[in-house]
Amino acid sequence: MDIFLGVLFLIVCVLLIGVVLLQKGRGGGLSAAFGGAGSSAFGTRVGDVFTWVTIVLTALFLLLAIGTFLVFKPPVGTVGNPFYDPSPADVVDKEKVCYVDIRCATGDAEIRYTLDGSTPDEESELFDNVLVAVKPGQTLKARAYRAGGWTPSEVVEAYYGPVEEETPLTSTAPASMPAEIEEPLEDATEPAEAPVE
Repeated sequence: MDIFLGVLFLIVCVLLIGVVLLQKGRGGGLSAAFGGAGSSAFGTRVGDVFTWVTIVLTALFLLLAIGTFLVFKPPVGTVGNPFYDPSPADVVDKEKVCYVDIRCATGDAEIRYTLDGSTPDEESELFDNVLVAVKPGQTLKARAYRAGGWTPSEVVEAYYGPVEEETPLTSTAPASMPAEIEEPLEDATEPAEAPVE
């Protein structure tokens, strides 16, 4: 259906251009430009016919223009999640300021970001292709928006800083008791038997 509508729209455009060029104006129209006798070559009432044909083609052109716009307009969806370059995993020295580039796969999307831990919204700082200076220990949060009814992306956050080492867990529970010895030990105070001569 969309291919048929597009082809019909192109045909009406070409016909409308041809009818407008064939009409007789002050210069005699397109036929007079090539040495013809103007509208008399098509008959005496050809001016009225061209006028009505032009009106009909113009109405068709406007209706088809609206229809093709509605059919071929890009679909509305969800904006892709922004991503960072470099990512926190790619940063070698986490004790220095890191300059981060923020990108989004969805075209014409604007990216809003925060560095204070708050959730970015449409009033947050706009990323305008200038690298964001992230200090050690800061969390960068970004969200992408696009006009026209698109659903904003998810909030993507990244912590740029040293990873805190996990302290080993200590347990205060007593150590398990050894299993009971089935055979009693010999009493060390008893004298050893004298050897028999």
